[in-house]
Amino acid sequence: MLDNQYDIGDIVYLVTDEHQLARVVTAICIRGNLITYELSCGSWTPTWHLEKEISPNKDILKSLNY
Repeated sequence: MLDNQYDIGDIVYLVTDEHQLARVVTAICIRGNLITYELSCGSWTPTWHLEKEISPNKDILKSLNY
C-alpha cells in the first residue's frame, strides 16, 4: 500500500516554477507503485505531476527572481 504525501485540497508549489504560483491538488492517481497528482492553478488546464516535483513550501528565492 502506498502512502500519498499530499491530499486533495492541499496547496502546493512546483519546485521548477520560477513564479512559485500556488496550486491546489484536485485529484490523485495511483497506478501500481506510482502516485501522480493533478494540480490546478487558476483557470489554467490542470496538469499531472510526481511527488518529487511538488513542495508544500513556496521557494521564496525563486519568486524573488521573477
